[in-house]
Amino acid sequence: MKKLVSVFLTLIVLFALTACGVELEDNIIDFSESQTQPTTITVWLDDTDGVFAAEVIPAFNEVYPDIIVEFQHKGALDSRNDLKTYGLVEGLGADVFMFPHDHLSLAMLENLVYTLPDSLLTTLKATVQPIALNIATAGTLGTTNEELYAVPISIESIFMMYNKELISAEEVAALDSWPELIAAAEQYAIDNPGEQLLTTNSHWADNYYLQTVYSAFGWRPHGVDGIDGTEVGFESAELLAALTWLTTELKPVVTGNDAYNSASTTLFEQGVAAMMIAGPWSIRTMQDAIDAENLGAAVLPSFEGVTGATHTPSTYAGSQMVAVYKNSSNREAAIKFVEFLASETAQQILYRTSNDLPALIDLSNITDSDENPITDDPFMEVMIAQLQTSIPMPTIAEVTYYWAAAQTMVVNIWDTNADIATEQKKAEASYLASKALGS
Repeated sequence: MKKLVSVFLTLIVLFALTACGVELEDNIIDFSESQTQPTTITVWLDDTDGVFAAEVIPAFNEVYPDIIVEFQHKGALDSRNDLKTYGLVEGLGADVFMFPHDHLSLAMLENLVYTLPDSLLTTLKATVQPIALNIATAGTLGTTNEELYAVPISIESIFMMYNKELISAEEVAALDSWPELIAAAEQYAIDNPGEQLLTTNSHWADNYYLQTVYSAFGWRPHGVDGIDGTEVGFESAELLAALTWLTTELKPVVTGNDAYNSASTTLFEQGVAAMMIAGPWSIRTMQDAIDAENLGAAVLPSFEGVTGATHTPSTYAGSQMVAVYKNSSNREAAIKFVEFLASETAQQILYRTSNDLPALIDLSNITDSDENPITDDPFMEVMIAQLQTSIPMPTIAEVTYYWAAAQTMVVNIWDTNADIATEQKKAEASYLASKALGS
């Protein structure tokens, strides 16, 4: 009897559900979407006025509306140290941080960067300049052990700036080799007492800038490809020749008997120097200093006619990069954000707001605010040309110990006329000692 009652009640329930099926279906409320919690990530970008972030974050949210991006301005040179200090302190660290090319090796040594997925590297290979990816992979690109440590969002090189009120474009074009420029500099100083033809945006012992000289004589640190961590090669004959030319030919016309850091940006800003070796970081500052219409750009001179300089001079290609913090608790969302920064949409915003050269292979759709193509920008045009012969910044961990030893070597030779071969030996010893201590 109980079985019959149970069957009867079951049939009644099934009949009722079937009869009301359409109404129940129409009134079902799906709570799954409303119960999905958005992910919040903190990003540190070197964006003083927040103009890049103000545009790129809404563009990112059009694709990923469930990821909240909290932007904080952080100088690219400060982000690594600050992340190392505050990384795990709630509210003070970041999921994504930005830094320049020469901080990658340090960030890797300090265990700050999360190795990005192979799938992202595969994607970027189709869209991003190989030379920028070479930097972001710490030289592993093309090897059997490729690793992507950051996403390069811009690419840069040094080039020549000049003041059109002091020297014409035609005069600059005629100075297409260093012997011609040095001869012109000597005459310029005679014709314009108290002034000089050439200065630098940095100082004359900056080995990032000096690589164009070293390479012309056939030398670069850490071997042919810049990835040999077993040696740096300070004692090479090629470097000896490069340093000899630097201090006997170039030094007299840029600092004379003064110190390596006695002539810098100020001379160009004040109209005391007509030309300056600089990079894209100086464009807007110099346009403000001497008026935009007076600022010109040109590729660096060749070494044609310089004894021993038989190789193609190659500037370093640098890059601004973004990485995911290794201890981020929001890695998936952070990876989506750094990947988006390499998209054409984000790169267009970067160029328009920051005047940086996007790291993309295809620049045909990149335009300024007036829809002028990037190739019409004289500074971008020159930098693109300069990058054709550039080499990637060394980013192996061992390069960390190169810079200080190299600068001390050049300072001693430049300021005190120290014996070059002796300073080379001392630099090698200093490098090895620093490396041993660091290990």
